Amino acid sequence: MQKPTYSYDKEADVLYISFSPGEKPTAAVELNENILLRFNRAEKRAIGLTLMDFSALVQLAEFGPRNFPLTGLKDLEPEWQEIVIEIITAPPVNQILKVSSYMPSPAETVPITLVEKPPIPVAV
Repeated sequence: MQKPTYSYDKEADVLYISFSPGEKPTAAVELNENILLRFNRAEKRAIGLTLMDFSALVQLAEFGPRNFPLTGLKDLEPEWQEIVIEIITAPPVNQILKVSSYMPSPAETVPITLVEKPPIPVAV
């Protein structure tokens, strides 16, 4: 596995993470309005993440890290959901996105994530 590369656009507040620099993804899924996953669908392997409004994604709230619903998953076909969940809960993506569940009621489960600040100096 290659070492990820990070590119932060301070003006746009977007962090681009490439897990396979130079490789083109075969698919992309908007996990929510701020998180885009790019991947190789056949190999079920992450190529990169785009984190928009990055400073808001990593900003601490009063009670700790902020969590965000993965609203894009519900729009996917079951096969795609399975692939995406497999990718985002495994390295290297799970080193950036910490995926868990929120249960507003016993009958409803909402997938959520918090964004870990990557191990690079990004001034936000």
